[in-house]
Amino acid sequence: MLIIVESPTKARKIQSILKVKTLSTIGHFKDLPESPIGVDLKTYEPTFVYHEKKKNLPRELREAAKGETVMLAGDPDREGYAISSHIFEEVQSVAKNCLRMEIFEVTEKGLKESLAKAIPFLETNAGLYHAFLGRRIGDRLVGYILSPLASRDLSGKFSVGRVQSPAVRLVVDREREIRAFVPTPYWILSIRLDKDGTEFLARHVRGKFELQADAQAIIDAIRAESHALAEKVERKEARQSPKPPFTTVDLQAAAAARLKFTPEQTMKLAQALFDHGLITYHRTDSVRMADEFVAEIRSFLTQALGPRYLPPKPHQYKSKNSQAEAHEGIRPTHMHSLAELEAMIAKERLTPEHARLYDLIFRRAVASQMAQAVYDATMMLFDVAGEKFKATGRVLKFDGFLRVYSEAEEEKERKEEEPLQVLPPIVPGEMVPKKGENLDEKKTKPPGRFSFGSLVKELERLEIGRPSTYAAITKNITDRGYVREEKGKVVPLVPGETLIDYLREKHGWVIDYDLTRRMEGFLDLVVDNKETWQRFCKGVHGKMGFAAPPERGAGAGPSEGQLRYASALAQKDGLTIPEAVLKSGRELSAWIDGIVGNKPAPKQSAANGSPGGAAEAKGKGKVDAVAGAAGAAGAESLGACPACGQPVRELEKGYSCSARCGFVLWKDRLSRWGKTITPSLAARLLKGKPVPLRALVSTKENKAKFDAKGELHNDPKYGWSIRLVFGEEPKAPAKR
Repeated sequence: MLIIVESPTKARKIQSILKVKTLSTIGHFKDLPESPIGVDLKTYEPTFVYHEKKKNLPRELREAAKGETVMLAGDPDREGYAISSHIFEEVQSVAKNCLRMEIFEVTEKGLKESLAKAIPFLETNAGLYHAFLGRRIGDRLVGYILSPLASRDLSGKFSVGRVQSPAVRLVVDREREIRAFVPTPYWILSIRLDKDGTEFLARHVRGKFELQADAQAIIDAIRAESHALAEKVERKEARQSPKPPFTTVDLQAAAAARLKFTPEQTMKLAQALFDHGLITYHRTDSVRMADEFVAEIRSFLTQALGPRYLPPKPHQYKSKNSQAEAHEGIRPTHMHSLAELEAMIAKERLTPEHARLYDLIFRRAVASQMAQAVYDATMMLFDVAGEKFKATGRVLKFDGFLRVYSEAEEEKERKEEEPLQVLPPIVPGEMVPKKGENLDEKKTKPPGRFSFGSLVKELERLEIGRPSTYAAITKNITDRGYVREEKGKVVPLVPGETLIDYLREKHGWVIDYDLTRRMEGFLDLVVDNKETWQRFCKGVHGKMGFAAPPERGAGAGPSEGQLRYASALAQKDGLTIPEAVLKSGRELSAWIDGIVGNKPAPKQSAANGSPGGAAEAKGKGKVDAVAGAAGAAGAESLGACPACGQPVRELEKGYSCSARCGFVLWKDRLSRWGKTITPSLAARLLKGKPVPLRALVSTKENKAKFDAKGELHNDPKYGWSIRLVFGEEPKAPAKR
């Protein structure tokens, strides 16, 4: 038997438990190509290619699978099923048979149950793979068609995403709502009462006063009264129930609020906990727990805290999505004392961050099956000169689940409530001494900024994307400079606001919350084999007028490297770059080709700053000199471009990237020290390490010779050059 999973850690764990050969693919081993789009725009059929670093993996899988019963055990979700589908395509011809194995916990019990439930792969629901295709290809269409258009129109580098762009819009719109908010003052009127030395507050039943004069009039009317009449006293028992075990989104939100973890960090830590067999599968919408584990919790609590901390019957939780009931919520795989946690984490060679997240998961799961917290809640209504005031109080009588898991950290942003306080014993009809009045001025507050935790909760509420994608979404919009985190809150950056304004005007459909939600619903229908992935892709493509991606460079503004390279060329050759050319990456690339490749540069009139006349003639000779006999396409590669990784080739006056990304290293960069950069020296520099430079000539009057090391350096102003390195401390030039 051969088991194939995604994670190397999980593979080692499974092999150690089952003593069965287990391999890992380390995630996807093939995907759409980076360039071109890799999708037939008529049929939407994809062209998948092997990842460069995993190109030998299919052969290794086939060799290992030959004659074996193969368990395709990718994660139990769309992405995991897609990986298993791609493995199946590779090994089905050589394997004895192929079965789908879904692993929900990496324990001996969980693995044996998964093996027992494995079914032939051809009998599984292919709708999962079709939904993966719809999502992957639909997202590719949006990214490869709209991103270049946005980059061209905004003269920069912008990325548009079917799900990430609505997420950016949430942050941008919230920030603008905050900016536009005008605080409105209001007043809260309370009286101070005292019963046998216990002072407490009673608030006017009107709540907020919009006019201070109205509240002041009441104060004037009651100031002379020395007592308040207790008209009503209600005491009742209030109960608070525990929350269910974590779903993926709830875990991300709670970890953000309590542990200050980003969603990406939370999911990485949870993945490791799952792979090491400490928690159940962490990508889930379910809140259900297996009956056997609930019984384990109840037995544990009886011994640890006593039967009073158990409800008469186990709590039952229902998931929002009925399909989720096949899974479980996130929980530990076995019960233990928290005193054992440190040893468990150390045994698995995990970190304190793993321990903190595990502790959170453990406590939430255990608390979900504990007794309710019980409070004594009291409400008193008082009359003072015809004005009514209310006092509320709450006292914890039995902590119940709060003994293990408090929700205070997750509920900090609650709306303003009446103060909770300890109230003395008072009976109806009693006159209670009044000590005075309080009139507190307050102001309405704008909506709060999102934290990453509340942002993923809002995405879930709007049904944008899926919980398993939220960590990637928050990472992408941060890495691309659209938002950032400040003091635990997410704020938009200028590029993010610029992009959302552009999309709102030009491509509003891509940031429409309801449409994005309906797209996710459509993919669910694909999973259920009630719709096709091709229709999903056609619908997405149709929103863009069935456009094709712009030609390479056509839709994007120039890169910083292109601009630096072109500026250096223009400065050397005494040319002026036309304004129109500066707005298009393709046009600027063509202009550079015209200079470096001895192709005619675009002609312009003198009115718009054209080199024209003498300047054009002046540049012509230099064009020939730069191009020389060897064009960029024909010269031998000296190494990889440090900017983009493409081949660097020699021209007459320098070394240039064949992809015209902007990298150029002029041969005369060391001329001030009497040296020319030779092809062999350039090749060594392109390897990224310092190289020895012998017998350099000092620029001082004595013209002394000295040795140094040189390294490639990208100067923001002057482009690529050579930086001299003298060691820890610069040495004076040595005479020879």
